[in-house]
Amino acid sequence: MKDVVSIIGVIWGMRIIVNVLSYVQLWWIKEYRFDRMFVHLKTDQGKHIYILPFRGFRISPKTIGLVVLSYIFLAGVYLLLPFHPLIRLVILDIVTFPVTAVLIFLVSIPQRLYHRIIIGVAIKKLRAHPNLLVIGITGSYGKTSTKEYVVTILSQKFQVLKTEASKNSAIGIAEVVLSKLCPDHEIFVVEMGAYKKGEIAQMVRMTRPQIGIITAINEQHQDLFGSIVSTMHAKYELIEGLTGKKIAILNADNMYIKEMMRWAQNDKKTVWAYTREQKDQDPYAANMFQIFQQSQSASGIAFHLYSGDKKVEVKASIFGIHQVQNVTAAIAAATACGMTLEDAAAGASLVAPVDRMMKPINGINGSTFIDDTFNNNPEGAIAAIDYLRLSKGKKILVFQPMIELGEYAKSAHERVGEHAARVCEEIILTNKNYFEDFERGVRKASEGKHTKTLQAVDAASHIRKTIESGDIVLFKGKEAARVLTLLTR
Repeated sequence: MKDVVSIIGVIWGMRIIVNVLSYVQLWWIKEYRFDRMFVHLKTDQGKHIYILPFRGFRISPKTIGLVVLSYIFLAGVYLLLPFHPLIRLVILDIVTFPVTAVLIFLVSIPQRLYHRIIIGVAIKKLRAHPNLLVIGITGSYGKTSTKEYVVTILSQKFQVLKTEASKNSAIGIAEVVLSKLCPDHEIFVVEMGAYKKGEIAQMVRMTRPQIGIITAINEQHQDLFGSIVSTMHAKYELIEGLTGKKIAILNADNMYIKEMMRWAQNDKKTVWAYTREQKDQDPYAANMFQIFQQSQSASGIAFHLYSGDKKVEVKASIFGIHQVQNVTAAIAAATACGMTLEDAAAGASLVAPVDRMMKPINGINGSTFIDDTFNNNPEGAIAAIDYLRLSKGKKILVFQPMIELGEYAKSAHERVGEHAARVCEEIILTNKNYFEDFERGVRKASEGKHTKTLQAVDAASHIRKTIESGDIVLFKGKEAARVLTLLTR
């Protein structure tokens, strides 16, 4: 009997050790933000926080420190509790997640002070470069790809600095400025993300952009913003704070941004609009970039772009027809910096797929994998699914249910599910969040079609057994990346 208790104790202890790693990894995914974690805890996954699959572990000084502190604290609790070892392990199991939360809160206090110091030093360095032209980019989605396209085009003529990957917070900007800004840099392209009002305003005060791009507004992060109107005001902080040129480059095809164009005009900003739907001059826009004859193929996208009395043909080896708008925004930004429309269009031909965004990969058995695991949102998902129509083989979707959509979550999953069922032969979800809503959409499109929910290992095994030459698999969302990794490693 004693041996059985010992074995149970060892297994339970191992579970707690692994759970600490998983909890710290989850906090990292949620950017150590309590608001994002509270939203997660309301989902189906979050309600099963104590039955957590191992998420892997991202090694960094902060994650290692949190893990070590958690182990030390839990070991101390175990030694101090005056109970049977198994009861002590049960208590430790229950308090492990709260312990990580408390430690993250305690660590955040000195970290906030450190961030203020770093941001202050970065601001001083930026002020020492008064001729640096700053372009700010924000939006509910499309920020990172647009940033990369802007940088690619501008780099043909200027020395350009950019924020790294999706480091789109004030501290992320500060770190780039302190480590990479040189006297030779002429333009700084800054991606700006936010989960609440005031965050973009802080970045704008810090960087003083002269050109601002808003790519799109949708339901993304509604659990945090509270409403679409709040999202609009948060993103508009970029335009509101423009200096110098005061050029606002705005997506006229987005109904929420259409309203923001009016705000910008009232605030005496120069509005440049880009559109693939609007054929007439917009009353709020001083300059229009109009997209015609757009097409996509296995080799990329192509379209004709009109600006005033000028017309250029644009071709780019990137995938998904929605990228036409992001490329156009980048071309507009380049012309705002002094490039000709022709040179900007030529620069656009050099853009490449951004890592983990609609990136084709040679799959197994002669298939094609599309890595679109960077993030997930309703419009992006529908556009990515549409790209699969180009394939004649079987179409498979591996999809992570979307997060932080607030009151729009159910309808958004139903809408994406319906669209996916019209295009794909197989649909695999990576977790059970909003499964019923997604499945409702699937049944709307096809009564005989159903959705599977599979863990990463099972999803990879299923695909490996069934995929054939000519088939295509879209991996959408960060959790889908684990399935892709299992299939390609």
